Amino acid sequence: MITLNINGENHQVAAEPGELLVWVIREKVGLTGTKFGCGIEMCGACRLLIDGEVKRSCMIDVAEVMGKKIVTLEGLPEDHPLKSAGMEHQDPA
Repeated sequence: MITLNINGENHQVAAEPGELLVWVIREKVGLTGTKFGCGIEMCGACRLLIDGEVKRSCMIDVAEVMGKKIVTLEGLPEDHPLKSAGMEHQDPA
């Protein structure tokens, strides 16, 4: 079990080093605003904030974000540019 701080809440997650953050957030935490698109950090479907910086979660090992603050689309204010871009190009969960 690892602890991830996502959208200001700590989540205890059964995840192992080597698992990609995008899948942990979607499948184990249940936040589906973070999408899987290309898998090579190009399309931006998996973008989120880690310690205030925009990152693409499709290539980030979950072990790299322990102790960091993660904000997904669900945790952004309605007027945040990333949220509006995500809604304009929303794919099905």
